[in-house]
Amino acid sequence: MDMRGFINNDRLEWNEGIENTLNRFPIMLVSNEWRKGTNFHYQPGVEIHMTQEGDGTMVVGRQILLQSPRSVLVFRGTVPHQMISNSSYKRTVICVHQSGDDQGMLPALHRLIDFAWVPEDSCLSFSLNPKQFQHMEELCAGLRHELTDREIGWERMALAYVLQVTAFLQRSSATPGGAETFPTKSRKNDLVQLISDFVCSNLGEELTLKSVAKRFAVSEEYLTRSFTKEMNISFYQYVLLQRVAEGKRLLREAPDTSISDIAYMIGFPSSSHFSRHFKALTEETPSTYRQRQLTQA
Repeated sequence: MDMRGFINNDRLEWNEGIENTLNRFPIMLVSNEWRKGTNFHYQPGVEIHMTQEGDGTMVVGRQILLQSPRSVLVFRGTVPHQMISNSSYKRTVICVHQSGDDQGMLPALHRLIDFAWVPEDSCLSFSLNPKQFQHMEELCAGLRHELTDREIGWERMALAYVLQVTAFLQRSSATPGGAETFPTKSRKNDLVQLISDFVCSNLGEELTLKSVAKRFAVSEEYLTRSFTKEMNISFYQYVLLQRVAEGKRLLREAPDTSISDIAYMIGFPSSSHFSRHFKALTEETPSTYRQRQLTQA
């Protein structure tokens, strides 16, 4: 799936496979896995997602984050998320679930894992340097060994590795420059991520190519080339996609807000303008979409 396909992906799925695995033991590792994107899903616990090879775009809640080798994301699994990639990428994923069930495995020791530093509805993004990445790889290899071989004391050893991983990342988040809102693959990649974040946070503002290029002190041509290369769509198309995606969310979650008000909130000059672009991208009008969502609910 690419960025164009994301706009029509309303199928948010609960990941029962991860839930079942975490119910058996509260730590799960998927290591060195090659994937070509994922569906739009959520699950219990906290997820640590590390990209090892390849590139893609991770959508976590309302955030859109470009991912490249040595990128790490930490977020709560209950925040809907999806990896979008045009080609296969290699990743390692750790999921940890802190159940309130005191009868579960390692009930007391498990509470040593502190996730208070992880945001409730967004994510932390890290770009590891080569030395940090190697350290993370070594910790993941040790965790994989314990979860696979299950020798005497494997549960405590697995917990020990997760404690090291979470402490390492928490320290990085507390260090100035340790936790980034964008990966540092290149200056062009950084620019696209910064502008992407700005667009998503300011959908109701003027977001013309000219105004945004001026804000970030780049030429309109450079901004257009950078966006097309990284996102496979033009800047203009990207802004439309994000406005329509936010419109879909508001149509679902704010049934008492009029379509006209939603249009103005997300930067369209009129409800007819919103409806025209909405239908062009989703093949249905905002009112039809809202009614369908209410019926399905």
